[in-house]
Parts: sequence; structure tokens; C-alpha cells
Amino acid sequence: MFHAKGNYIFNFDKRNKIPMKTKASVTFLVLILLQFHFVGKAQPAVQDSILIKYIDDLNRKIDKAVVAKDLKFLNQHYGEDFVFTHGTGLIDSKKSWLENIQKSKGFASRLHDSTIVELHKGIAIVTGKLTVGRLEPAKDGTTKYSLRYVRVFALRKKNWEMISHRTTSEWHH
Repeated sequence: MFHAKGNYIFNFDKRNKIPMKTKASVTFLVLILLQFHFVGKAQPAVQDSILIKYIDDLNRKIDKAVVAKDLKFLNQHYGEDFVFTHGTGLIDSKKSWLENIQKSKGFASRLHDSTIVELHKGIAIVTGKLTVGRLEPAKDGTTKYSLRYVRVFALRKKNWEMISHRTTSEWHH
């Protein structure tokens, strides 16, 4: 309690005889410690949300680079050990996938939906839906199809690289 002149009045709690000044000091100290505790806990959440956005954006940029046939960008963001497991069961390496992109007539679009990024130490797992538009029909006449996927990114030498794409389901429109 404060006196009108700003001096403390030592008012004892009759139950446990602790001066009010001491109680106030302890309460203040506990509040300060709790603040540091929660600030320390909140910081990784902020960093995680920034990294989640970065990985989600990178995931989308990779497919924009496939459409644009930007092999320099793709080379930078596909790991040397990249494995692409298609919905048909076909498996591409980094080299064979980039050759297919370069030789094909190409894609009109590769658009993501419902992406979720899960972070682990140096690893990010991305799940989502990708809708693909072809510039020319496939052998079966398909020009548009969608798929669900799981992608794995690894942080290597300060660069996030996709090391795996696995199509889990695919359907044609």
C-alpha cells in the first residue's frame, strides 16, 4: 500500500504475517519471469511462421519454374538426390525430370491448393493438391488433371532443396 506521500505502509496480512510490500515485490517478480517465459516461447512460433511461408512460397515457385522451364532455378532447388514418384508409378531422378521438362511441350499451369507445411529440424514436409494444365493433350487425351502429393525439403548449405515428390492420388478432369 502507498501512503499519500509515496512511502510504503507496512500492512501485514493477518493470516500469514507477510508484509504487503514483500507480497507486491514477489508478485511483480513472478510476472516479470512469466513474461520472459512466454516471450521465449513465442519467438520460435514467429520464426516458424516465417519459415512456413518461405517453404510454401518456394514450393509454388518451383512449379512456376517448371511451367517457365527455368532450369537454373530448378537446378538450385532440386537436391542432387531428388526422387519424383509419379501417380503412374514412374520414378524420375533430378536428371531425368529436368530432361523431361526441357523436352516436353510443357505445362500451361501448375497450381497449388490446400498446402500444409510441417517443420522439423532442417526438414520440411509439404502436403497439398496440385492442379496441372498441359499445353498439349497426353496420349489418353487428358489436358488437365489434379493430384495430391507429399514433398520433402531439406536445408543444405543454407539452401532449401526439394529431395522428394510423391504423388499419393491423381484424377483427370
